[in-house]
Order: sequence, then structure tokens, then C-alpha cells
Amino acid sequence: MTNIDNVPIENTTSANNILPQFVDHLRQLHGIIVQNTYVKDTAKHLNRIIQDANNETMILIVGKERVGKTTLVNGLLGRQVLSVSDQHSTGVNTFLRYGENEEIKAYFLDGVVATFDMSKLELLTTGDTFASEILREHLDYLEVYLKNDLLKSVTIIDSVSLEAGGGEMAYFPESLMNRVDEIFWVLRSGSMAIYPEILLMETLKNKGVEPLCVINGIDSNENTEMFINSERERFGHLTSNFVAISATEALEAKQTNSDELWQKSQYEHLITEIQRVAENSDKKTYAIIIRFLQWLERFRFELTVIPQRDPFQSAVENIEKYAGDTQYEFSRYQRDLTIVTEYEQEYEQVANVFKNVQTLYQLLQTISQNDYLQDEIVESFTEKAIYYQLKVREYRNMQSEYMREYDRLDAQHKKIHGKGLIKAIFGQHTQNDFFKERVDKLNEQQELCIAHFEKVHETETLILQSIQSIQSHLMDLSRKRLARIEQKVQELNQQRSREKHQLQLYANKLNEFSCLIEAQGYMKEKIQPFLMDEHMPLRAKDIEMLKETINSIVSIDLTNSGLLARSQMNKKMESTAIPFEAQQKYPLHTLALVEADVKSNDIPEIPKKLDIQYEE
Repeated sequence: MTNIDNVPIENTTSANNILPQFVDHLRQLHGIIVQNTYVKDTAKHLNRIIQDANNETMILIVGKERVGKTTLVNGLLGRQVLSVSDQHSTGVNTFLRYGENEEIKAYFLDGVVATFDMSKLELLTTGDTFASEILREHLDYLEVYLKNDLLKSVTIIDSVSLEAGGGEMAYFPESLMNRVDEIFWVLRSGSMAIYPEILLMETLKNKGVEPLCVINGIDSNENTEMFINSERERFGHLTSNFVAISATEALEAKQTNSDELWQKSQYEHLITEIQRVAENSDKKTYAIIIRFLQWLERFRFELTVIPQRDPFQSAVENIEKYAGDTQYEFSRYQRDLTIVTEYEQEYEQVANVFKNVQTLYQLLQTISQNDYLQDEIVESFTEKAIYYQLKVREYRNMQSEYMREYDRLDAQHKKIHGKGLIKAIFGQHTQNDFFKERVDKLNEQQELCIAHFEKVHETETLILQSIQSIQSHLMDLSRKRLARIEQKVQELNQQRSREKHQLQLYANKLNEFSCLIEAQGYMKEKIQPFLMDEHMPLRAKDIEMLKETINSIVSIDLTNSGLLARSQMNKKMESTAIPFEAQQKYPLHTLALVEADVKSNDIPEIPKKLDIQYEE
């Protein structure tokens, strides 16, 4: 992120057209240098520049522990997506991107990429289990894809907390700060920025970066305005602006759909700042170009040292790092084994999802607890089944009410006449009119019972007609879920196999310096003329840096750097596919409800109509 507020407007008017063309040139350059393993990390950084140029505007949320960074992000998303823990802060940098299918992609330090369901987000970010700790030790970062309109224009990064150890300077990875378009620095209202934070802000200021200072927690501090004024005096010259918000109130407002609470949270000011960043395409274009110029300097340094070292020995060192270091390989294998164990546990749960389902009620409970068992067909059946159960309850209540009234009247009748209601009574008595009226009301209730019983039978028939087809459909959904889990394991093992194959190619790549020579020519003939065009948003000092760096790169002689030796590397690697025997261990339990399982077996009979006459 570079400050280009002073770039003349006439030099940035064509930025929107420049960036796509520039990215095409970078892709060509990346395709050339990626063939050489010695500049693998440098190629990775170039690829990140390309990705960032194509991605939405990136906003980095930073700050020390317990300032509410994650809650702030949840407030922007309008729901509790990211886990918030009082004991464990966010343990890995998390990129929140737009996606039609909500899922997690975990990027590990050794290049492995694993896909997880959203249910695993807490495990990967704040979980304190042994499995989660193993995974986070090897994690580089997470990408969480969410179907959220805000993420169509920006990518938000929920970062790990700033580290301020024994030294005076707070630490945060510079590589991540350099990738983003804007930094939102979060403080909690009433809790002053610590000295190491201010020192880090000064470092950013020297690089032309001025973060936006977000004061969170205005709902818990009545003196926020005084606090902001005090902090502005301390380090306001290091920031672009101050914005005060309440992340807690914003999240609650979204969850309760409260406009009043949303206004009170002052999140509109934060949204405005996000929109400002997202719409500043000229600034992003210039920042990408400057990052590339900085990357060129790194590339120049790597080319300079290549002729001065033994490429063969360097290649062997790389091979031993990935294949010869038993401890490293064991750790990686344990990481993969942990992932497969998570998959196996999920497979077991899906395979046994219907194991204890013996009634319609249990089936409905199981469906409601498992998202993968829900679609339009299942939803239609569920509505019918719930309606059936409702009608059964209504009938039971009505029949029970009838029987209570009948018993009371029957007891009264016995007391006066000496016989129950079902016995014919003749003769005269002063209470006969009372009994006639009550019997008539009972018969009215009996007719209502008949009507409700018929409705129960009608809905029961509909359920029984569809029970076999819905069970077959639910079994298909379960099989698809199991197949997806098997596919994840297969993809992980395929990636391990690809790594093995890549290791076998290291020896052959010792002579592949020709691609670097090709990259020298491409920079001189294509990239330098493109960037020196008069319409490019570059200052004079940037152009001088460009010419000096590329001339230095071209002057490096790599023509005699090729080696004919063939590596006799140790090809040892834990390449065996991680076993996944869940299919045999956990066969899919068949859902086989019969008519008796579906029907309510305790529906009382319809009361008989009372036909009692008394002599006048």
C-alpha cells in the first residue's frame, strides 16, 4: 500500500486501462521464471502481485489483542462468521472473499491447499484442541469464501494480533502489509495505543502508508470523543483519519434488523471509508506498479548471487530440505494425517446419520441437524410431516378435552340417576334439561373430533405415499456427501503424489537457467518500454529506478551457469497415500422406515355419539 495522493491527476486518468495490460505482461514474465526452482519464492511473490492486481481491493484489519478486530469484521458481514474467544485470539490471518459456495481454503506453508466446510472455521482459527494446534503450526493463511455483497468489492483480512515482545517495536509481517490497499488500525475506546504501535505507524508513514484509525467500543465509553482527541494529538499525524464505531452494536443491529441500533453503532462511517478505498482504482494501479519495481530489485539480487554459488549444492540442499529431513517429512505427514482423520470423523457421522432413526419424529430431527440433507424436495416433505404431526396433536387435545368433559358429566349423571350416560334413563327429573344441553354439546365436540380425525388420516396418507421416495432421496444425499469426503481425501493424496513427482524433477532442473536468460530479454524488450510510456502514472525517480534495475539485471551473465551434472539425490519421501478405510469401517446405514414407524401409534379412537332420551 503506497501513498499516491500527490500523483498528478493527469498522470492517473488512464489507470483503469493500464492495469489489465500490465497484468498480462506480468503473467508472461511469471510463466517464464516459474520454470526455475531457484527463484521459486520470488516467482511466488510475483504471482501474489498478479493475484492482488486481479483481486478486489484488500483491507487489512490490524491491532493488538482484545480490541475487537474479529467482532468488527463480523459486524461488517452482518453475522457471526468468525469465531470470537475470550481465551484464544485469532491464530491465523484470514482473508474473507466473495464466493457463491461458502467454504474455507487453508493454505499451508509447504504449498498444500485443503478445502474445509464452514463448520471447521473455529477449529482452524481459535480452537484449542491438539488437532487445531497441529494444523495452525503449518498454516500460512486462510481464505473464507462467503456469499456477502460487501465482499464483491473488497477483500477483508482479519489478522492475528500485533506482537510487542521484549523489544520496543510491535511486529507484523511486512509481506502482508505490502499486499493490501488500505490498513484499518483498530483501538478500543479508552485503551491508548501502546508505544510499539506508534513506532510501527511511524515506520509505515516513512513508506508513505497512513492507516485509518478505527476506535471500537464507543458503546462502553462515554468519553470516546475526548479519547479520540487525545490520541489524535499523540499520533494523528501518522494516520489518515479517525473513525469511531461499536462493532458489538453493529453486529446486534444486523442480527435484529434494528435501524436505530445500526445508526448508533456509526458503522456507516466505516462503510463510507471502505467504499472510498474500493473506488480508488488509480491508487491501486500505482501501488501495483511500485510493488513490481520493488520486486525487480529482489529479482536482481537473486540473479547476482547465482553465478557465485554452486547450483548443484544448492539444489541438493533444497532436495534434502523436502525429502531428506526425516523430522520435517514426519511433521508434514502428521499434518496430512490429521486432516484425513477429520475427514474420517465426518465420514463416520454421515454414514451413521440414520442409524438411530426409527420414527418420523427422529427423521425430522436428523434432517434439521444436518445441512447436507436439506434441499427443496426434503423441505417439501418436512413441511408435510410437520403439518401431520400438528394435526395429530390437535386431534389428541380435542379428544382428550372431550373425554374430560364426558367423564365429568357421566359422574354427575350417576350421582343423580344412579346410572352412567350410556344407560337409557326414563322418567322425569328436574336436571334432565341440564343433561340434554350438555349431551348436545358433547355431540358437537364429537363431530369436531371426527372432522379432525379425517384431517389426520388425510395428511397421514400423503406422508405414507411419499415416505419411500423421500427415504431414497435422503440416502442419495448422504451418498453424495460421502463421495465428496472421499474426493477430498483423494485430492490430498493426489497432491502428495504430485509433490513426489516434483521432487523427482529437481535433478533435471539444475540446468534450467535458460528461462532466466529469457526473462532478462523479456524485461528489456517488453516490460521496460511499456512502463516508460508517457501515459504511465510514474514519477521521474520511479522511471530512473526502473531503468537502473533492468539494466543491472540484463548485465548479469548467466550463459555459463548451466550444469551438466545429474543429481543422485535421495528420493526418499513419505509418498504413500494416506490410507482412508472409512468406506469399509463405516458402511452407510440404510434408512428404512416402514408404515408403522411413520404413523402415530397412539391416536385415540373417535368418541361415539351419545343418543340419550329422557321422558318429558
